[in-house]
Order: sequence, then structure tokens, then C-alpha cells
Amino acid sequence: MVKKITIPMSKPSINQNERNQISKVIKTGWFSQGNITKEFESKISKFLNSNIVSVNNGSSALMCALLAHEIIPGDKIIVPAFTFIATASVPKILGAKIIPVDVDPKTLNILPEKVEEIVKKEKIKAVIVVDVGGLSVDIEKFKKLSKKYNFILIEDAAEAFGSEYKNKKNGSFNHTSIFSFHIAKLITTIEGGCISTKNKIILKKLRLIRNHGKYDKIEYVHDMIGSNFRTTDLQSAIGIEQIKKIKKFLMQRNSIAKKYKKNIKKLEFQKIPSYATNHSYMLFFAFCKNKNQRDKLFNHLKKHKIDVRKPWMPIHMQPCNQELHNLRYPNAENIFDKAITLPIYNSMSTKEVQHVIDSIMSIK
Repeated sequence: MVKKITIPMSKPSINQNERNQISKVIKTGWFSQGNITKEFESKISKFLNSNIVSVNNGSSALMCALLAHEIIPGDKIIVPAFTFIATASVPKILGAKIIPVDVDPKTLNILPEKVEEIVKKEKIKAVIVVDVGGLSVDIEKFKKLSKKYNFILIEDAAEAFGSEYKNKKNGSFNHTSIFSFHIAKLITTIEGGCISTKNKIILKKLRLIRNHGKYDKIEYVHDMIGSNFRTTDLQSAIGIEQIKKIKKFLMQRNSIAKKYKKNIKKLEFQKIPSYATNHSYMLFFAFCKNKNQRDKLFNHLKKHKIDVRKPWMPIHMQPCNQELHNLRYPNAENIFDKAITLPIYNSMSTKEVQHVIDSIMSIK
């Protein structure tokens, strides 16, 4: 019999307001993408000060972004060696060749100097940077590299909605960014995502791509290759309520992170550079001294009914990427061995936070 986990890794903050909005949508008789989705897009657009196209999930957002930027088979795409699998699998589905690059051992984000080592030698079509756990990459450095070496910069900000770089929201810059509204994220539509862009040409392509390559008002006429990446008004109704709470959610997660860092003496934590003026803490990363200590802590916390998680397996080690198995990225591998993610969610109580802290401090 599986023991019930007392403290989950994450938990969505959905209450009666969201339920009421879902009921209103159901009463209209129109459940799929429609006016409510347009309203949700408008609110996200205002929040980010950018143009928004909503889709059915974060992976679809990345797929649409790559298609809009005309990624084709054979294109070389740089991705972080340490990231969630979708960052690498989506370009591979399109036939692109992924080139992993090692990450900073402290911030966990892709290293610009490692990227430059490759782009000055090889013709790279695009670089996908990832804001790991919600921590912004050094956007200015990557923008300069993109301009200097003429590659497309795409920001996988799936975990960084609400995060800021030098007091400016991730997703508000000129390059294309993607977000996820998966149930574990800061705000959720259960499944969902969006693409942010200030490029009018890319914006037009994105709207076509998510709808089988056609304009809404012209039936069965398709101007480009696309697919069904649409979301629904049911999901967007949830999102409209969620966006109202984002400041509260950000404050709560930062408060939890502060308590963890202040009271847990046995672990180290993800380094937050000064340019990251707001961290959404979609994930909270902590580090042990070695793999044995990490595994011991992992098992200890599981016994205390705390749903801790081990980190993502690095891209070059994944069974689905056999062509990369002979490569080595020491920082990514070290993170994989030593890191753990602690529970953090919008409704996490003081009692729950203290239970995590006490459980970690009790290990011998």
C-alpha cells in the first residue's frame, strides 16, 4: 500500500472563484477557444507588455515558436545540458540537431561563455535559453551574442512567469519567449501555455500555426503548415482568475524560499545573481555535498511524507538521446547527482514549511 504524501511537491491554488468562472463558460455553451481566451490573452499581454498567443501547453508553445522562426531539419540548435526534456525534444521532433551546452553550477542556467565557444565556430540557427526553476538567465549577455553571431534567441521561460530581469518582466523583451501554465506552475490553467513576442511577423505566424495554419474567419483555407495547438475557454477562465493573484503568489513563494534559506543549515541553494530582481521560485533547488548524502536526504524526507524530487537527468544522459551519450557536461552531471527540489507552492502553510525544515535538520 502506497503511503499518502503529507506535503506534495506542488499544489494548484484553485478556489471558488475559478469554479464560478468555469460554470459561467459552461452556461454559454462555448467551451473551446473563443472570447474568454482572447480576454485571457489580453490580460497576459498587459502584464508582460508584449503580444501573446495562448496554446494548449508549454511544449506546444515551444513548438509553435520554433515553427514561426522557420526551424527546419538539419538546423543546429543549442540547448542547456540541464533542463526539462521538452527543451531538447521539441527541436528534435522538427528534425533539428541539438547541441547541449553546460550550465553554471550555482545558478543552474546555461553559460553564455560556453555558448560563445560554439557559435563562433559553427553556424547555429537558434539558441534556446532556459530560466531554470524560474531564475532568469543573463538576458543582456545572450542578446549581445545573438546580435554578434546572428542566431535566433528563444527563451524557454516555462517556469519563469512573474520573474524579472533587471526589474523588467521575463517575456517583455524583444526576443521570443514561451511560458507554461501547467498545474505545477506559479499560475495555472491546468494545462496551457503561451508565446510572447514583439515581432508582428512572428505574431501573425504563431496565430496561424496554432490553428492549422488558417485564419479563423476563412473556412478550410490554410496559408501555412500548422496544427491544433489551441487552448479552451474553460482553461482561460481559470487563467483570468489566476492572473489576479500573481503578486500574492510571488510574495508567498519568495517568503517560503527565504525561510528555507534562513533555517536550513545543512544545504546550499541556487545562487540568485543581482540581475534577477524577481525569482518566481517555481522550483526550489537545494544541494548536498555528494550523491550519497543527497540520496540519504531524499529517502529520509520521503519517510517523513514530504514529496521531494531529484532533478532532471541531463539531456546528454537521457535514453532518448543515445547520439549524445559519449559527451560529458560535468556541471550538469554534478547537479544531477547532488541536487534536490523541496516542496514549494502558493498555498503552502507555515506549518508545512516548518515540517520540511525540521525534517531536514533532524537527519543525522
